[in-house]
Amino acid sequence: MTIGWGSQDVALALGVVPVGMQDMSGDTGDNTGILPWDTAKLGGAKPTLLKYVSDEVPYEQIAALHPDLILAVDSGITAKQQAQLSHLAPTVGYPGKPWLTSWQDQLEVVGKALGRSTKAAALEKSTDKLISDAKAAHPEFAGRTVAFGSGTAADNYNLYLSTDSRVELLHELGFTISPSLPSTAASFSAQVSLEKLDSIDSDVLVSWYLSSSVQKQLESNALFQRMPAVKRKGYVPLTDPAMVYATSAVSVLSLPWMLDRYLPLLSAAANGKASS
Repeated sequence: MTIGWGSQDVALALGVVPVGMQDMSGDTGDNTGILPWDTAKLGGAKPTLLKYVSDEVPYEQIAALHPDLILAVDSGITAKQQAQLSHLAPTVGYPGKPWLTSWQDQLEVVGKALGRSTKAAALEKSTDKLISDAKAAHPEFAGRTVAFGSGTAADNYNLYLSTDSRVELLHELGFTISPSLPSTAASFSAQVSLEKLDSIDSDVLVSWYLSSSVQKQLESNALFQRMPAVKRKGYVPLTDPAMVYATSAVSVLSLPWMLDRYLPLLSAAANGKASS
């Protein structure tokens, strides 16, 4: 079974259907709790959907499923939680920092845990080609600087570090990471005051929002409108819940689904023709 991000995508991509997996109701835009790119891979199977948020691990529900293996390779489980889960079944956590496992590391770790490393390596190769083909098809990304942020409150703004998967993907697609991004933070993003928004100097800005209300308040703020990317029509707001998740938690399955929708938006922004 899987908890957190990514693990269920990789398991399904490798042909393994989890007995239980993360309930993604808040990220699907509907009440299914299953991400659109996972639905086809389930083949009609109906895993138990589990709520896992921060320090609330549903140990009793997990125990009732009698899993052979627990995958939490892109999650925030603590060492104590992993130890408790390990009493229920062998548990594979994240290899580095919480919520910062790249799609490549997800494939490697899950592939090894499931005994399907050869298939995982082949999937990594084909996914690398998908990204490199997208980069080649969009030469307009070259030389354009990019930043990725989010609005979770109307009185401040968040910027993701260059090591976050959201930003790494944009770099892999050919963009140059803006040197104005913060280099350190307590987690994977840093909070910026509205007064300093115009210091975020990038050609393109991608952003998601906690709610439409927060989005409207920020976008209507004169300080937000002074940002270089916004002024040059290089601003890409993401509003579809599944799209927000796909770009936030990049995986081998979310990538193909996401790129079909993402590349036209990025292309328009790179050319200074974003419609927002």
